[in-house]
Amino acid sequence: MEEKGILKDEDVFEVLPLAYKLTNYAYMKLLVASENTDVEKERIKRIKIEPVTLPPYTLSSVLNISRHANGIVLDIHGEKQSKMREWKKYMEVSFLPTNYGKIKKGDLLGVIKVFIMGITPPELKMIENQLRQWDVSLVYRKNAEVKRERVLVNENWYRRWHTAEWYPIISNEKLEIEAGRIVEVNIKPIEIPANTIPVPLFIMRNAFGSVLDLVVEGKHKKLEESRRISKALFIPIFDGVIERDDILGILNVYHISFGERTKSLMSYLTKEVRGNLVYWKEGKVKRKEIEIKPFSFKRSSMGRLEPIISEETKSLRANQPEIIRIQEMDLPSGVIVQPLTGKNHPYGFVIDVFSLDPPRKVEEEKRIDRAIFFPSKDGMIKKGDELGVANVYHVTVFYEPESFIERHRGLFPTRKGG
Repeated sequence: MEEKGILKDEDVFEVLPLAYKLTNYAYMKLLVASENTDVEKERIKRIKIEPVTLPPYTLSSVLNISRHANGIVLDIHGEKQSKMREWKKYMEVSFLPTNYGKIKKGDLLGVIKVFIMGITPPELKMIENQLRQWDVSLVYRKNAEVKRERVLVNENWYRRWHTAEWYPIISNEKLEIEAGRIVEVNIKPIEIPANTIPVPLFIMRNAFGSVLDLVVEGKHKKLEESRRISKALFIPIFDGVIERDDILGILNVYHISFGERTKSLMSYLTKEVRGNLVYWKEGKVKRKEIEIKPFSFKRSSMGRLEPIISEETKSLRANQPEIIRIQEMDLPSGVIVQPLTGKNHPYGFVIDVFSLDPPRKVEEEKRIDRAIFFPSKDGMIKKGDELGVANVYHVTVFYEPESFIERHRGLFPTRKGG
């Protein structure tokens, strides 16, 4: 008897939930504007891009750390709803402007990561055939001035080591916030090591809202270079005040080179970080200072796609984020949740999911019953609508530093007398 939900070549993938297995290889595709257009702050804009074609049995998500001075890519759109076993062609992106400005033809708007499902053994030749070199404009800010620099950029593939660390995103200022108004928050600087991919952790970690993305000041660096981040884009869903030392969110930093992990790990393990956990309890916002211990994990190559289904009917206004009750998702211990691109509702996008329960650790079971939905147009969400798709995968926690060092003692120099 065949196990229901496991991907077969003949299956129609859109029947969810569904289990999958990924290969250890992934690659990147550039999202390059193919038109000139003006953008207005906090008003989502559909922008035409140079066509991006993805092979059958692939998943994709946006590479975080904003790629354009005027905003971030929320999602990608194809000419039709393609089945997983079909080729997919994307012609537009939904772009969320964080400033008033211009998009010009040839601007690099963003990057997507493409993951290959384990249908057949990985074919690096097939991956390489998807990659190309682009002549694009990197658009960044330097001393508040927008700069455009024409460069040649290669699309690359990389090996996924499935190991990662958590980096807390902690406010470095006090700031009044208003529901639905995106703010740029000064954060305590984060040094992101070379050869890593940062991904903000899904499931809201601050009672007032979610981290949309991180902001690079000045010219963007390559993945092979270390990066310093000191600002975050935060979308409030409730009015309130962010206090200095509040935890805004968590950053997953995935390694694509194991050697680089061993170089950077010791400084990471010796960090002592404290911050304010901001959470809901009995209908009120609470703050509790906590110590954040080094946290590292290994991600499983197995995962599951879960639909995010509305549990209510609700009117929408374009560019006004809404909280929508969803069918309850009971998540087992040791799982991480991330959204997928190209699977959102025609009226908008799931920014995050959460519940009003006190926050729980990754190692604990948790319940999710609400989504933050960002509409791109006026309309109506109906009960039973699929709002998006969550990628749910298991992780094994490394209880650092003791257990990791014990397992990998040979990687570190031995001190005399100890």
